[in-house]
Amino acid sequence: MSTAAARERPTSQAFRGIQYARAERFGPAEIVPLRDADPNAPRGPLSPQGPSRLASVLGPQADLEQSESCHVVSVFTPDTNGHRPVLVWFHGGAHVTGGGELPWYDGVRLAEEQDVVVVTVTYRLGVLGHYHPDDHTGPSPATTDQTTAIEWVHRHIQELGGDPNRITLVGQSAGASSIEVMLRWGLGPHVTGAILQSGNLCDPSISRSLVQAREHSASFDVLMKSVDPRGLPVSALLQYQDEFTRLNAGPTWAPARPDIEQPLDLALLGGWNTDDDLPFTVMSHNLDALTWHHRELLEAQAHADTASLYAEPTLEALGESYANGRPAWAYQFTWSAPGSPWGACHCIEIPFVLGAQYAWRHAPMLHGVPSDQLETYGRQMRQAWAEFARHANPGGEWRPWTPHEGAINLVPDLWGEV
Repeated sequence: MSTAAARERPTSQAFRGIQYARAERFGPAEIVPLRDADPNAPRGPLSPQGPSRLASVLGPQADLEQSESCHVVSVFTPDTNGHRPVLVWFHGGAHVTGGGELPWYDGVRLAEEQDVVVVTVTYRLGVLGHYHPDDHTGPSPATTDQTTAIEWVHRHIQELGGDPNRITLVGQSAGASSIEVMLRWGLGPHVTGAILQSGNLCDPSISRSLVQAREHSASFDVLMKSVDPRGLPVSALLQYQDEFTRLNAGPTWAPARPDIEQPLDLALLGGWNTDDDLPFTVMSHNLDALTWHHRELLEAQAHADTASLYAEPTLEALGESYANGRPAWAYQFTWSAPGSPWGACHCIEIPFVLGAQYAWRHAPMLHGVPSDQLETYGRQMRQAWAEFARHANPGGEWRPWTPHEGAINLVPDLWGEV
């Protein structure tokens, strides 16, 4: 799509904070019909949460309202008339932080440039999203939020200019893992493809069997002794969650997979970043900040962990989809900001797809980035994501992945230098 064509299209509209579901604490989400979509509505709430672990990379997270009633979507559309492909975004944050209403994830540029509809989803996190009582047999509460949001999109997106039968799921980190969990539980045929950015289901802390999820929740019950988590104020519940995190030396809540898993049987585009695991490698060494010297010392470990935790599970997912006769595309995001030791770290590809430029201006991972690179490569990446949503093919310069050739597209290298 030419820059001129993008300029001629009317400015896209943002409908924020639309309620898509309601739920009792730890209960499944129940869909809410579309009653009103107000282009002047404020951002909706986030799920209750603590500080992000990745502030050293991303910069400060926007200070939005937090509420247990956080079942909201924002819809970005060029026009409420039309029948456009829909991309539904699921954010990362180790299943304990983040939210679709954050400015980092605004879909204005993607929708306006590429003539698609973008939906960002907010859902329950932490213990609120993944607590499993002994008698619980279905998906995690957060998974019911996510699948209900997809069903809401299928039912109502035509009223906002989207095609209800061309829905592509897009997720990063925990969001990508959540997508795979949803696919394992089973989704309708209106979900035609998925883009997995830095997904990881090999790490046992990222997802659990139903038995493991119940056992994990039972451990939380032990910590709480005889206190019933259903009746606690949210603030007290988060205090117990923080203590549980300290005792377990890291994030502890993750979605449950079904006992009988559905196959990956849809078009997939998946990839990872060259230095994906570097922020977590830094955390494992208890460093308060990353210097270029530390970067040199930790690089080998970060690359090894990136291979085992991101590249290998992504290629396994692509291989399964390919075996079921579906198109598969692999990428490695290689770009890094010249002034930042973080390299091509976890999350660095997100500003090339989503978010207004102002939202990323304080991100240390982007320190020293030339604005023309971010804009030019961002436009090309947004076009690739949109083309995948349209045609299950991100573009003519991309090579498809097969088990025989194993083609991995280097992004943004395949587009040449700015």
